[in-house]
Amino acid sequence: MVKLDRYDAESPGRVRPDVGEAELGYLFVPEAWGRGYGAEACAAALDWFADALPGERVVLRTQTANERSMRLAAKLGFTEVERYEGYGAEQWLGVWSSVTPSG
Repeated sequence: MVKLDRYDAESPGRVRPDVGEAELGYLFVPEAWGRGYGAEACAAALDWFADALPGERVVLRTQTANERSMRLAAKLGFTEVERYEGYGAEQWLGVWSSVTPSG
């Protein structure tokens, strides 16, 4: 499962408190882990999102202990915004945008 939802305004780690960011979420059965399906599915969802809402940011949260999810976030181009404590563990918050920063 891959989904894009509006980021919960009550959750910690809002990138811009005045904007309801989109949040990428995913859940895959263990049989699919390590086969590249997550990267392919999430990249397709982000491509669709970039076409539908150009320039809008997407956030992603995961536990820092989830090494596979951290690698997927990096592979997809998410940049760390902050780390915080939640659900009894260290959480990671990253942001992605289809807009290429100007140099």
